[in-house]
Formats: sequence, structure tokens, C-alpha cells
Amino acid sequence: MSRHFAMLVSPSPARSALPSGGPAAKDPDHCGRYPRLHPVAGCDEPEAEEEDRLRADLASRVLSGPGLWTDWLEELDRRGLIGDLLAEGVIEEAVATAPHGHQLDRALNARMTVICVLAGCLFPGEGYDGTLRIAFGLPGLGVKPGTGVPTGPALSKARVLLGEQVMRRIFELDAARADVELGIGSTWHGMETTAFDGTTAELFGNDELADAFGVPTGGTKPKLRLVAHVRTGSRRWIGAAVGGYHDGENALVDELASTLREGILNLADRGFFSMDRWIRFSAAGAHLCWRVKNGAKSVPFKTLKTLPDGSELVVLHESNGMPGKRRRDIADKAAPRLPDTIARLVQFTVTTRTRSGRVKTSVIRVLTTLLDHAAFPAAEIAALYAERWQVEIAYLHLKKTLRGARRVLRGQPVTLARQEAWAFLLVHNMIATLAARAAALAGPRPRRDQLHRGAGPGPRSPAGRHLLPALRPAP
Repeated sequence: MSRHFAMLVSPSPARSALPSGGPAAKDPDHCGRYPRLHPVAGCDEPEAEEEDRLRADLASRVLSGPGLWTDWLEELDRRGLIGDLLAEGVIEEAVATAPHGHQLDRALNARMTVICVLAGCLFPGEGYDGTLRIAFGLPGLGVKPGTGVPTGPALSKARVLLGEQVMRRIFELDAARADVELGIGSTWHGMETTAFDGTTAELFGNDELADAFGVPTGGTKPKLRLVAHVRTGSRRWIGAAVGGYHDGENALVDELASTLREGILNLADRGFFSMDRWIRFSAAGAHLCWRVKNGAKSVPFKTLKTLPDGSELVVLHESNGMPGKRRRDIADKAAPRLPDTIARLVQFTVTTRTRSGRVKTSVIRVLTTLLDHAAFPAAEIAALYAERWQVEIAYLHLKKTLRGARRVLRGQPVTLARQEAWAFLLVHNMIATLAARAAALAGPRPRRDQLHRGAGPGPRSPAGRHLLPALRPAP
């Protein structure tokens, strides 16, 4: 894919552990679409020796880097490399919303402009001319014979015609696929674990972007703010909200309430909690495990009882001063008082030691909707909360490995800066999907509750690298 990353995959003689209820069982052509990537249950599986050979072949290709993948890329079907890594038909569905004339352009039509923008994210060090050569050289694109490679200025105009919404729609359609549907990821007590968090991205320095997005105090370049919802098993985004630097993370995360659903267990750092948000976000049936601040007045609760595992059953109650502030924030003087809500509080300590020998102990308080202490012991919840760190690793990959350190987004008008942000999120998902498929092929995927035992977060088992595949800069 890109020379800026490589996946760490070890060949394994173990059989593929992809579920029979996954995409292969529903789609008989599934194996044909990924001919040498991941044999799954529900298709005609090769013999054990052939399957071992496929694993070894995939591992050797991944470790050798993109430069030796040419023959493998040529085996992809007519949808092409980028189309092969996205959900079925998402580019076509999103492109249908582009201006009609742009859909009919000979070379840089709306679909090909999308491909070029994604190629620019995969190779951010290339200029427009280099990006165009790469994009038009990809296999399976169906470019008409005799079509020449357009120039850089032509791509600039095509990106303006494309706008933001097409790229955003492709991201949203593709992100909606659950990991279980792809045969990747894992669950905790039958629930898919996810996490919220935010970050920023530096933009090109001009007055238009500075006015639209804002500049940090003491800074020289504008930044956009991003809040995303990630699947911790594969580090694939479920949804994202893009705003200006001065937009708060809480305002942006409220745009992601619709990405929560029954079967999800969501983790979030302190700062995202409010009683109103807690009630709204859990209303869709998702369970929450959110860290809360340690201050006595930071969480409006009263302890009802202490449970056998040391956790506390609490009732959240809106104090007399809280409704007035909330009504001012939402500009609704008639907003009713929030109802009392039962929750469970888990408190634990984390001790760290630096190389110099300095010891630091932190008290962590996690509020959860999982009320059954027998089914969900406090020790397991404490260990589970460490999974929230996967969103930080996802951002590291997005900003350092994929985009590149100290590299700004190249889009200079506001629309193109936002277009590029959605494109980077989409490309991250494509890479994470491929990495998770490769990891699933390389060996059995352990259940997360087998990785975490004991009273607190501990080191991962060696098998954990298959569950959460590593991404690092290529040498």
C-alpha cells in the first residue's frame, strides 16, 4: 500500500479462525473477491498444506514491503486495489451525489478524483503529478484506452468539483461495516468494545483556513479538531466529527451519538462525562465504561451500596444548581430536570515505575452501566479500561505513520481541507482492515477476556499481536 507503513505478521500453522456466520457464509463469492488474502469458513477451504503456503506467502509479502507486491496486485479483480479494500459499492453510491457533469468527465471524473485523493493520502510526500501517475497506474480501474495522465492543475479543479460530501459519504458507508461482518476484531463478554477520543491536525497557513478553523494561542498555523469513535479490536473508525480548533471535544462527540448501538461497550476518558450525555448515549442500548474525574463534585452521585467485589452501586442525581447551567448551555429554559439514573462505580489504582526508578500511583474511577458485579467483576472492568488506549494508537498511526510527522494537510480552501481529513480517515480504515485480515489469517484470534486476567491491566499475551496488529514505519 504505502511506503510509510509495514505490518508485523508472523506465519502460523494454525487454521483460520474466522466465524462461519461472517461475510463468507452470506456471500458465496466472498472468497473470489479476496482470492489469496483470507480463506474463511463457508467457502471451499484449501487443504492444510495449501493454507499454510498461503499464510507464509502473505507474511513474506507483507514483511518485504510494497515494492515486491506487484505480482500480487495484478491478481486483484476488476474492481481494483482501492475498491477491493472498501465495502461493496460505496464509491459508486457516494459518487452518485457528485455534480452530474463531474461524473461524466473523461479522465478525472468524480470516481477517479476520489481514487486520486486517496492515493495522495497513501503517498503524502508526492506532489499532484506524482499522485496522478500512481493513481492512474493502479490495476483494475478500467481507464479507457488512450487516456493520458492529467496534470496537477486538473486535479486541483477536480477536487473542488468533488467537494467534501462525497468523500465524507464514502467514509461513513465504509465505516458502518462491523468488524464481525469482516471476520476480524473480537468481543468482551459478547460485546464489541469501542472508544471515543479527539485530536487535532495542522493545516496550511492562510487567512481563509485560519478564519474557518482557528489558530492555537501562540501558534502560527490553523488546526482542525477531530473526534472519532474507534473499534478497539481492529482500530477501525466507526464514525468521526470534524470541526474547528476552538470547537470543544464534547460538542463534537455529541455528533457521534448515533454510532452507538446495542451490542457495543464504549470506553471514554475523563472529560467526556456529563449526566445528560451519559443518559443520551446509553439510550440506544450501548453499554458505557467511562472514566470520571476524582473530584468530589465532578460526578453527581450518591452511593446506594458497596458490592462484594468492592465496586459501588450509585444513583446519579442532578443537583439544584445543575439544571440552570444545562439550560443555559442548550439555550432551553424549559428543559426538564434529568431523571435519577442507577450506575456502578469501579475504582482502582495503577502504579507505574520509570526507568529512573520513580514510582507514580494514580487512582482511576470508571463509571459503568454494567450493574451486575457477578457477571462483570470489578477486576475485569479495570483490566478492560486499558483497551481505551487503542484509540491513541489509532491516532498515532493516522498522524505519524500515514500522514507523516510535521506534515500539514495540503488542502488550502476550507472544503478541500475537510475533504482531505475524511480521506485520511478512510485510508486509515482501509489499512486497518487489511492488517486485521492478515492477522486473522496468520493465526487464531484470542478472545480479549483471555488476554486480561487478574486485578488490573497487565502485559498482553504473545498472541495479542494477532488481535491488535502492529503498524510501524517501514525501514
